Amino acid sequence: MFFKNVRAACAREWHYLVEHPWDLALISWVPALALLLVWAIFAAGVNTKLPIAFVDEDHSQDSRELAIALDATRSVAITARPASLAEAGSWVRRRRVYAIVQVPPDWERRALRGDPLPVVLYTNEQYHAAGSSISTDVLGAIGAVSGRRVLTGLAALGGGFHGAERRSQLVHAELRSLYGPELSFERALAGAFLPSTLHLFVLGAAAFALGREFRDRTAGEWLSRSGGSIGAAVLGKLLPQLVCFAVLGTGILVWLAGYRGWSVHGSFIVWTAGLASLVLACCAIPALFVGLTGTLRVALALSAITNVTAISFTGFTYPLFSMTTGAKVWSQILPFHYFYEIQQQQWNIGAPISTSLTPLAVLWGVFILLPLAIALPRLAQRCRDPSGWGLR
Repeated sequence: MFFKNVRAACAREWHYLVEHPWDLALISWVPALALLLVWAIFAAGVNTKLPIAFVDEDHSQDSRELAIALDATRSVAITARPASLAEAGSWVRRRRVYAIVQVPPDWERRALRGDPLPVVLYTNEQYHAAGSSISTDVLGAIGAVSGRRVLTGLAALGGGFHGAERRSQLVHAELRSLYGPELSFERALAGAFLPSTLHLFVLGAAAFALGREFRDRTAGEWLSRSGGSIGAAVLGKLLPQLVCFAVLGTGILVWLAGYRGWSVHGSFIVWTAGLASLVLACCAIPALFVGLTGTLRVALALSAITNVTAISFTGFTYPLFSMTTGAKVWSQILPFHYFYEIQQQQWNIGAPISTSLTPLAVLWGVFILLPLAIALPRLAQRCRDPSGWGLR
């Protein structure tokens, strides 16, 4: 009987979606298009040929070699050669370049004398991602040019370049990047923003589907068509959305870990279970909002707040350990935080499955079962009380 009631509620919802193609679009091709756009933004993977200004006040052989080395790097392209630092500053203010490399006068001569001057890099930290990429490659280019000069000087002391290399081997730091050594923006950013975008559409679609029954004064008919079972009514109503978003969610994982080739270092099944749990939580939470308020507008607003802050409070952009206590508490309230933990553990790090069981249990216990336990009785009560219908 329960499944018969679910089927009746689902048929009613499907009939509504067919008669309202834009509502159907918001759970089908519109989110698919949004996900494709998000991926396209980060598809290049890395910053390439970011424009910089090169101020050569030395005009020496070494400064010309440095310019060639900079142009040969992946992320840097010299697009301006102003005569002075003041002139270069105007290029930054006009947002024509992201950084300035200044080679001071007498740079080569003083280096040969053993009294080196620094090459100065100015980056526009309003564009932190660009500045970070530029800094890494500029430091590498300067190190390569300076290193060749040092080896040439040491080689003159005897033993040739082999002897020079042995003399220069003091203490060197070897840097190794863990869990994403390719430093791809596609993996890091698209991997976070694709599920976050899906999370947005699920929250909004579920809040609208449930809230419009009260706005349009059709809540009584909705419950009646479901045989008086509020559980069957909610499941049947959200079933078309769950199917659509399950397809899109599976597409995200297959795209990232399959077609794009970002291998899964842990359990693909646990990662998939985490995304499925997030989708279910994004249906249960709006049900709670609608059950408590009975108002579509308030439910949509609360759902938007839940989504808008999701990325910022996962530790993805700003380290979670450096946040204030209030920010850390808010992070624990957001369901996306727990999914993101599972994704990082299973996709990137390759952590044991047991590590991901805690955030998975929190998603189910706190964000699915608890909201539904509160929401279903409240929704049933509101469906039987027409005095609260019609609120927007």
